[in-house]
Amino acid sequence: MKYFKNTELAKLYKVSEKSVRNWIEAAQKGKLELQLFEHNGKYFIANTLKNATIIEQLVERGKKYKNKRGFRVVSPTKKFYRIYNTKQILSIISSLSIHNEVPTEYTYFGDGAKFWDEYSWKVYKESSPNLLNRTIELLNISLDNLVRLIGDRHKVNVIDLGPGNGLPIRPVLEHLQKSNKLQKYIAVDLSEEMLNILERNIKEWFGGKVAFEGRIQNFTYQRFDDLLIDDYARDDKETPINLVFALGGTLDNFRHPEQVLQTINSSMGINDLFIYAGCLDTPHTRRYFDFDTSGVSNKLAPMDRMLVDLLGIEESLYDVQLEFNEEQRIRSISILPKIDLSIQFDFANGSRYVELRKGRPILLWRYWHKDTIEIINEFDQNEFDILQATKSADLHYLLLISKVKTKYN
Repeated sequence: MKYFKNTELAKLYKVSEKSVRNWIEAAQKGKLELQLFEHNGKYFIANTLKNATIIEQLVERGKKYKNKRGFRVVSPTKKFYRIYNTKQILSIISSLSIHNEVPTEYTYFGDGAKFWDEYSWKVYKESSPNLLNRTIELLNISLDNLVRLIGDRHKVNVIDLGPGNGLPIRPVLEHLQKSNKLQKYIAVDLSEEMLNILERNIKEWFGGKVAFEGRIQNFTYQRFDDLLIDDYARDDKETPINLVFALGGTLDNFRHPEQVLQTINSSMGINDLFIYAGCLDTPHTRRYFDFDTSGVSNKLAPMDRMLVDLLGIEESLYDVQLEFNEEQRIRSISILPKIDLSIQFDFANGSRYVELRKGRPILLWRYWHKDTIEIINEFDQNEFDILQATKSADLHYLLLISKVKTKYN
């Protein structure tokens, strides 16, 4: 490419197109040493290493002289650096810089785990339909079929991906433990705080009768088959069946659910079962945004606001957007900065900056809406065979039981 379009440069360096035009005019007047390229009577900035160096200097200079009323530098709190390690902070920086979103999995760290625990107990006690009580209902309905699919195997392992505080999986564990089929319960999550809450609940509910293992791991891209390598080394008749659960609609919170499905598929054995539960696309579920535990109406619920606060972004600096995007069929919660913001992340060897533009949404949470056929097709395309599909009586929620496809399925 010999030159940049103005729109391309503006996007690349996160500046306005007016700034790019000003650079071109200054270069034409001899005030800047930028090399220009003429095309069809119009002038553009040439794609050269020298131009790139000059533009980077112009951008940095512009940051220093921005009007403070229309621009603010903010810094993460000390608590932020205590909660997240360097690798996790770099992941947050990358997600904000490239995708303009906060990684969902990091909202369950620190106080976020406590907020989710409180929220789960709140909806668990509600009589009105919600994803938690409908998931438990669908699991109870499906237990007999799950036992049939397990067959005469003596033992099973339960692998819970993004387990929360354990409320959804509890009835399954109770059934397997009472029938003496449960070998161990393995919970996989990035948040140590969430796993600690879960372990406490498992000990309280089962009094040490359930062998619990918490694994800090990002199952969105890290395979978890290594957790069960000792079992696979046994004779086939003695190898436990692994029941892999992804409940609470967790899959559809991620930017690319199909990539997560591929990781899960590649982690499973030929006899293992995958159990998924989530929302279906209905007018009821499109309206649902309640993640609050306070009983009052807040702009952002504590859990949604937790990481925003840790990043040092004050509530006065943004508006909140609750949206259902008809075209993409995504339900989302975002913040819209009222002014341009620059987040300064400090490391031992220097600082990194993330620029947030005024009015450009920063995504905090999403849910992909799909109907039954779309979900089944998604599983099929990612090499899963559906063994059971069950809807709730109100038709708002779905549970699937599947296994990996083999050559001879």
